[in-house]
Amino acid sequence: MLLAIDAGNSFVKLAYHDGQVWLDSQRILLLDFCREPKQYLQRPVLKVMVSNVAGKIVQKALETVFPQQSIYFINAAAFTYGVRNQYAEPEQLGADRWCALIAVRELIQEDCVIVSLGTALTVDMLTSDGRFLGGVIAPGMQLMRMALAQATDAVAPAVGRVSTFPSNTADAVQTGLTYAALGVIEKTIADFEKQCQGPVSCILTGGGAIEISSYLTRPFKVVDNLVLDGIRLLAQQGNAA
Repeated sequence: MLLAIDAGNSFVKLAYHDGQVWLDSQRILLLDFCREPKQYLQRPVLKVMVSNVAGKIVQKALETVFPQQSIYFINAAAFTYGVRNQYAEPEQLGADRWCALIAVRELIQEDCVIVSLGTALTVDMLTSDGRFLGGVIAPGMQLMRMALAQATDAVAPAVGRVSTFPSNTADAVQTGLTYAALGVIEKTIADFEKQCQGPVSCILTGGGAIEISSYLTRPFKVVDNLVLDGIRLLAQQGNAA
C-alpha cells in the first residue's frame, strides 16, 4: 500500500493507493495535520512518498509516525517519466510542480500549460515532447486578498463578486484579484502559444481552480489531485527521490 502525501503551504492532501484505486483521500489544514498527524494516518503502508513544499514542520510531523528511513521526499530531477526539466538548476523546481508535470505528461502528450491555483498561483509550460520550459509563480487570490487587507486601512477582506463596473469595495477587490490572476494565466499562455506557433491545452488544478475557471476565455480541463497522481507514477517507476 502506497501512502502519497502532497504537503502544500496551507493544506496537506493525502491518499492511499492499493495498486488499483485511491483510498481514503483527505484534505487537512497544514497546522492541524502537523499538530497530530497520527489521527490522519491509520492504514498500514509499505511505502510513504511525499511532495513537501511546507518545509521542516511536515518532515518532523511524519517522523513521529514513520521511521525516518521509510519516508521518501521527492525532489525534482533533470529527467523522469518522460519529462525533461529545463530549469537552470533542476532540483530547485518545487516537488509539487514536478509531480504535477509528470501526471500531466501521462494524461496528455500535447503542448499544454498546468495552472495550479492554491496559496500560490503557478503556470507551467510543458511541450508535446515532454520538455518543461519553465513557469511563473505569483500570489494566489487568497494571499493577494490577505496582503491587501493587511497593508491598507480601508480595504476589508470581505468577499465580493466579479463585476465589469464594481460599485463597492468588496466587488472592486474581488474583480481586481480575479483579473490579476487571469492576467498571469492568459499572458503566460499567450507567450507559450507564440513559442509553439499554435494553440495549447490548459489544465487547471488546485483549490481555486473552479473559482477562476468560469472567467477563462479558452477551453480547459479541471483535474484534481495532480500531485498525488504524479507521486503514484513515481512510485510505480521506483523513483523515490
